[in-house]
Order: sequence, then structure tokens, then C-alpha cells
Amino acid sequence: MKSLASKNLLLINGLALPSKMLDEFLSKSATDSNIYLSYPLGVMTLAGWCRQEFPNFNIQVLDAMMNLHKHISNKNIRPIDSDTFIKNTLNQIEVTPDFIGLSINCSNGHKICLDMIRLCKEKWPKSKIIVGGVHVTTFTHKIIIDSNIDYAVRGAGDIAFVDLLQCLIENKSPDNIDGVVADIKNISSIARPLDDLDKIPPLPYDLIDMAYLINNDSTSPIDEDGIRIGTIFMSRGCPFGCTFCSADKVHGKKVLFISVDKMIDNIEHLINVYGVNTICIMDDLFGANKKYFNDFFRLIKERKLNFRLVVPAGLNINVFNEDMIDVLIEHGLKAIYFPLESGSKYVQDNIIKKRVNLDKAIRLINHTKQKGIFTGINIVIGFPGETKELVYETYEFIKKLPVDWIAFFIAYPYPETEMTNIFLKRGDITEDDLMETWECSTQGFKQRPFDTKEFSGEELSDMVYDFNIELNFFSNYNLRTKNYSDMLIKLDKIINRYPFHVVALACRAKCYYELDRQQEAFDDVNDMMNLIKSNIESEKMFRRYKKWIVATVDFAEDLMKGFNFNEK
Repeated sequence: MKSLASKNLLLINGLALPSKMLDEFLSKSATDSNIYLSYPLGVMTLAGWCRQEFPNFNIQVLDAMMNLHKHISNKNIRPIDSDTFIKNTLNQIEVTPDFIGLSINCSNGHKICLDMIRLCKEKWPKSKIIVGGVHVTTFTHKIIIDSNIDYAVRGAGDIAFVDLLQCLIENKSPDNIDGVVADIKNISSIARPLDDLDKIPPLPYDLIDMAYLINNDSTSPIDEDGIRIGTIFMSRGCPFGCTFCSADKVHGKKVLFISVDKMIDNIEHLINVYGVNTICIMDDLFGANKKYFNDFFRLIKERKLNFRLVVPAGLNINVFNEDMIDVLIEHGLKAIYFPLESGSKYVQDNIIKKRVNLDKAIRLINHTKQKGIFTGINIVIGFPGETKELVYETYEFIKKLPVDWIAFFIAYPYPETEMTNIFLKRGDITEDDLMETWECSTQGFKQRPFDTKEFSGEELSDMVYDFNIELNFFSNYNLRTKNYSDMLIKLDKIINRYPFHVVALACRAKCYYELDRQQEAFDDVNDMMNLIKSNIESEKMFRRYKKWIVATVDFAEDLMKGFNFNEK
């Protein structure tokens, strides 16, 4: 315990999206119907530390992403601007905080989080504002110069944040605390990773709206009826040096674990107190220690705990084997993504330095699919040095894989990654361009607003989108092999999220027709034709992929006789 002082502490999970995208959501002009929502583990961890060390603090946790999710889920809400939304969010806090801690983890939330900090300072001018998170750690020199920010915490905030609050309570200087940055003079100061994760206090789930999170967390790659998600982390750190990733910037390269017993107790608490039936594991490198992995699931079985599993970061191919995958399936994992990133050995070894064994990748993917599990891969395109020929090596590799889905991404420049430094050194972008790039990002990172010697931004976006449409829809493995029921699992989620998606509707209609669900098939074709007539996004998609769409729904030729495709 640090102090018995009575203070008001507000911890904010910052908005993790560009301000442009926020404006689209709030004005109801967004083509995407949903946002990614997950547990705010960072601020919850800090709340746990502060509850332990400052027992008389009045602690409140404000999850801005959850507030946004609630707002846009309300179909009756009127359009508003971003400042109004943020002010309404802050108005939920009825007391004046002495200290405000705001987490900025995603670089694409840089601008909107600074706007949020500005509005915090306007509302509570005497409050001390402290920022932290991955983005703050890697972009400190551009953040600490903001006049509304009093302190930044670089690195692991567990100890540094608590020690900073203690200094502020006692009116002492925090200059000697590792990781606490007050101005541009000491931006190299960084807090070391916590050496014993069992010291982390219990997460204060009572400080967040668990009822909402449990039912709306969007970390599961497939829709499942009755899913109630609780999120945990059991380790920190990642030893790999992937050139595009900043995962090791806060918690280091050494992987450290929470003890198995403590982990199981936490899961049991989520199940017994909150009725959770699905556990989401948010580790950067899940499965890194095989003994820990086996002990964990052995104890799960001994305690007779039953739940489904979700692993959003996927299963690292260099770490996992068939036996480990079988253990996960036995314990309720319904969908597996493998973060392959590239199907080119040259790109793996020399450009992204992830060094995935591609033969092993094929083996594990085949094993997983044969087990009847939804199987996906992540692919990233647009690395510096990745030529069109190398991209097509990946294309040729992945189009043969028996996967349900391929999640395509464009390589995005996050601060202090090796990849970003190459872009900067080559002159593809400047540091100021970085902030503009984050502002132009889309959900799923499908666009990049700068050109490189390998690709223009437009050419890269078109290539990724065309790969997505071809390999995930018209040439989808399940469609080719007539596994229509398997394909419906993902198509339903796509259409629910993107109602304008006439390609998905055409493919779903095809699946329904082949499954002898003809009324549903013709209903989808009717919906598709109506959307092409009435929705701009649908019409654009149809114009681009007309030949494939018409061929896919050729069974509905009579229905489409009155629809002049040639005019579109």
C-alpha cells in the first residue's frame, strides 16, 4: 500500500480509430456497421494496482470504445459530431478527477485521443493528465509536447504509474521514476517490464460494464449463438523480431507468465460470477512455453471447467504443433487463425524476419481443417522491398490452402518498428506523414495513402481488395469443394456487418441454392438486385465484379430477366 489519501482517479481507455472514421460512424455515413470491441485490459490492470496501493481512491474506468459501440448500436440515435460525442462521454463522470490516466495503444487513434485529452483539460483544468500505452511508448516525442498532457509513461506502467501518483500526492518530483516523462528532455526514460506477473492484482471487473462486454465483445472470428466472452492474459512479451510489429516495445522480448493456479482462479471467477462461457486469451505469443501450456489445460480438466476458447492473435506456426492444436480443440476452440503474413520464403526470411516454416504451415493448416475447425490465415502485403513478383508468390501459395478465410491487411507503419524506419529512411514517408497515414486508415487496414517504389497506394489497395474478393468469395476453398454449410458461417457475419456487400449475397445465394434452400437463395438474389439499384456502394461493387457475380447466381436466370445488368 502506497497511501491512504482520498483522491479521485479516472482511467480512460482511449478511442482506437481515426477521427475521420469516428465522424463517419457518428454521422451515420459509415459503410461499416460495427466496430471492434474488446476488454480494456490495460486500464483495468492499472485500476487493479491503484485499488491495491491507494485503498481510499475513488476509481472510475471509462471505456470510450464501449461508449462508441453502444452509441452506434442505437439505431434511433441522431447524428452528432465527435466533440459532442466525447463531451457526452466525459459527462458520465460526476466527480472532478484529481488524476486522469488515458491509454493510447493504437496509433490510428493518435489524433482523436489528443482531442479527447483537450476536452478533458477543458472540463477539468486542474486535473493532472497522464498518458500511456504502446503508442505513447513509441511516439513519445510527438505526444509529450501537447500542452494538455502533464506526464507520459513509457514502457510497462504497472509500477511507474503508481509511483508517479504517489509523487503527485506528496508534491514530490517524479523525475527519477523510470518511464515517467514530463517533457522532451527525458523522452528516453522507460520503465522496465514487470519481473513477476503474479504481483499483478486481480482485475476489477466491477468497474466496467461487464454485462455489455460479455455479450458484445467482438474478438471471436465467427458468430456463435449464446457466446459470453471473458478476456484474460496469461503472459507478456514476445521474443520474435518481426520488422512490422511493436509488440515488444512495452513488455520486452522475454516471455513471462502468470502462474497457472492464479490463471485458473481468474477463469473460475469469470465463470462463476459473470456467467462467462467463452475465454478469450489475449497473449502476444500464446503457447510460448509448452510445459505451461500443458499444465494449464491439465488443471482445467482437473477442475472440470467447461468453456469455449478464442485466441484473437492466432496460433504462431513456429510455436504450435498438432498435439497442442488438438488440446485446444478438445477444450472448445471453434476457430483457428494462423498469422502466416506471407507465403514467400524470401519475404519471411529477409523482409519481415518472421521466418515461418511454410511447409509446417501447410501441415498445421491441413490438420486443423481436417478436424472440422474453422481455419483462417492472416496475410500482410506491402512491405518495403516486397515486389509484385514476391506478392504473387504469396498469392500462388495461399490460393491452394484449405482455409475458410484469409484476412488481408496492408503493411501499416507503426512508430519505432524496423519496417517504418525503412520507409522513413527511403523517403517514402516523413514523420509528419505517419500521422496523416494513421488518420487515413480503415478498419482492417485495407488502404494506405502513400506511394512506394514497389506500389502506389491506390495500386496496393486495389490488389489487396481484389485478392480478398477472389480468394474469400468466388474462389473460396469451401465453394470450390462444395462445403457450402462451412462457407455460410463467414458469409452470414460479412452480410450482417456490411449489408451492402452484393458479392457476399451472391455467394450466399449460391450456397443456399446448392443446399436446396431455394427460397432463401432467391430472396438473396432479390436483395442483391435491389441493393444494386439503390445503394452506391453496392452498385460500385457490382460494376467491379459483375462477370463473377452474374456467373455465381446463374441459377436465378429467370428471376433476373427483368433486371438489366448491362445498364449497370
